[in-house]
Amino acid sequence: MIKKLGIALGSGSSRGWSHIGVLNALEESEIKVDYISGTSIGSLVGAVYSIGDIKAFEKFARSIDWKNIVSFIDVSFPVSGLISGKKLFKMLSEYYGESVIENLPIPYCAVAADVITGEEIRFNSGRVIDSVRASVAIPGVFTPFEHEGRVLVDGGIVNPVPVNVVRKMGADIVIAVDLNSCTKKDDGGVSYDIVGADFVDYEDDKLKNREKRIVEMLEEKYLEITGAIREKFDRLRNREHHLNILEIIDNTTHIMQRSITENQFKINSPEVIIKPQLGDFRLLDFDRAVEAIDEGYKLTMMQIDKIKSLLH
Repeated sequence: MIKKLGIALGSGSSRGWSHIGVLNALEESEIKVDYISGTSIGSLVGAVYSIGDIKAFEKFARSIDWKNIVSFIDVSFPVSGLISGKKLFKMLSEYYGESVIENLPIPYCAVAADVITGEEIRFNSGRVIDSVRASVAIPGVFTPFEHEGRVLVDGGIVNPVPVNVVRKMGADIVIAVDLNSCTKKDDGGVSYDIVGADFVDYEDDKLKNREKRIVEMLEEKYLEITGAIREKFDRLRNREHHLNILEIIDNTTHIMQRSITENQFKINSPEVIIKPQLGDFRLLDFDRAVEAIDEGYKLTMMQIDKIKSLLH
């Protein structure tokens, strides 16, 4: 008897492109996914896969460059989040359309969090685009999503890798894709584990310039609204030895989600854990899809025999 397979796609911002590689490896190996749960970027990719449009979406992900990323940034005011997300979700609507979760070919559930009550909110019905909009609303980055009287944000603050969700859906075997347990390379090219969070050396000119450009762009747009913000962003931009706002959000989120995931795995351990090693990916590194997809694919193929044996 073949057991039912569920996959829990975790949160992790730009590292989430590796979910595409994981799903590609399973499909290539003729392993059927029976249930999908996702948090944040995991909900975004999982929804596309459930609909059946992952190949077209992968093509889009691989084509993203820095200019695309900047074009999706629509600054919000007042500041409940730096980005309103209207441009991004208008684009995503091309893939989701008016699809509703109840009618998807593969059962799907997205996880969000009620920022007022602290409750975990599971979307197992309703419009797909609403479930994704709620699940990816990283606090401080995207504005919260107001839905049916609730104020919803990224599900990663309560359930970064929703193993328990997909198991409750009916999965006998669960594959968890954990994006918050990473390794980095030292100067000699040797991989090593990092205890706690994975911080990038922001003395690296390329990384520093990318982050600086985002802050500068945000400053320019805010200055159209009020000159008072100029002083704040000048201080933010010119501090050489302090993290900027995006770095702070990224690192604190990563620390929190890693801790939550480790504790949850002790309570509800998945049969297979895939941990893409993308410790040098930052919050908005969505133009590095090729690296992430390849990493997810490679690590999944290494566990294909184990997955097949578990299913049979």
